[in-house]
Amino acid sequence: MARDLKPERAIVPIVRYAPDRIISEVLGTGFFVGDGTVKHLVTARHVIQNAPLAEGEKYALLLTEDKGVALIAISQIRAAADFDVTVCSVEQSLLGSAVPLALATSDPALNEDVSSFEYSSTRFDRTDMGYHVSFEPYAHKGNVVRSYVSTFPEAIKTPCLLTSYPALQGASGAPVIATIKAPKQFAVGGMLVANAERHLIPAQIVTIHDGPSYKESTSYFLAFGKAVSWAVLAQCLEGMNVPFARASRAAR
Repeated sequence: MARDLKPERAIVPIVRYAPDRIISEVLGTGFFVGDGTVKHLVTARHVIQNAPLAEGEKYALLLTEDKGVALIAISQIRAAADFDVTVCSVEQSLLGSAVPLALATSDPALNEDVSSFEYSSTRFDRTDMGYHVSFEPYAHKGNVVRSYVSTFPEAIKTPCLLTSYPALQGASGAPVIATIKAPKQFAVGGMLVANAERHLIPAQIVTIHDGPSYKESTSYFLAFGKAVSWAVLAQCLEGMNVPFARASRAAR
């Protein structure tokens, strides 16, 4: 159970790559779970489903190691039937430096800090030396502004959280990390799956008139991140017989 979190060892970008091992696209973010012996990668189901492979391509994760970054192929993908959750299997011998995260056992309180680490800022550059991919992860910090049960677009009722920071493209699958104080540990309170925009009214709509026939209105939105709850993750992992750790039930 992680007490000193190195996010790049626990939270990784998910990519697809060609036979020559050139990364063609960063699909999203994922994080490791496990029971100390076996580790699996968890991400949002749509990260994989919305990116079908071309001939010869494979899905992979990128894991930071002491000597650099390792491109590790994903060997098996299992998607939850009812929720936006997918579990990926990877050759265990290649995950020596990976750090699994424990799942929370209750929603983070609204007045507590939560954070997310994700790879939406990845850049693809053409250089004189060839093709270069720059991973520059974003770290977000905020709070949960709402815990609720979502009924759309999900097919069944889904416990969710809204975070005070947005879920940018490429952030899907990133865990919402809560810090439990006694004993100190980091726990996954949820997983980002979408952006949820809140229309700010009435003061944040600006209308400009230019003559009798032209009217331009600008509306402002506050972007929240939508995350499926830890309870959804636990249900999916248990249903797939995937081992994982739970955070301590000690008082925060």
